[in-house]
Amino acid sequence: MKDLKKIILIVISILLLGTLNGFSQRGGHRGGGHHGHGGRGYRHGAKVVIKQSIYRPAKIVVYHPFWGPKRAFNRRWIYFPRYNFYWDNWRNHYVFWNGTIWYSQPSPPPTVVNVNIDNEKHYELKDSDDDVDDVYQGNETHKTEYKPE
Repeated sequence: MKDLKKIILIVISILLLGTLNGFSQRGGHRGGGHHGHGGRGYRHGAKVVIKQSIYRPAKIVVYHPFWGPKRAFNRRWIYFPRYNFYWDNWRNHYVFWNGTIWYSQPSPPPTVVNVNIDNEKHYELKDSDDDVDDVYQGNETHKTEYKPE
């Protein structure tokens, strides 16, 4: 019986030491990035979190919006500078300023209801904007970068 207790104690000790050894090699509670481990998403104890939009498709998609079925887009946001609104390829929504707040809805803004927007000048925004759900926060920059012709 004493021998069995000794064997169990030795096995538990070995398992416990192996677990602690693996923990210390990953940088312990401070995260990686120390002692030349390369980071693995950590830097000086801070965890890097990349938040993706819940609307991001799982696979790469080529978009053909209903207002321009012959067009092919690779990015989420299309900006129409003449009317200062956005088309969201992921949600099939328009995002526009109504004079007091930004709206996001499936129907077009009142200013373009009778306009064939397929014929209007438009720009695909950058890939880095794809995970930005509130793209309108960059509207002042978009108005200067993408001017109507």
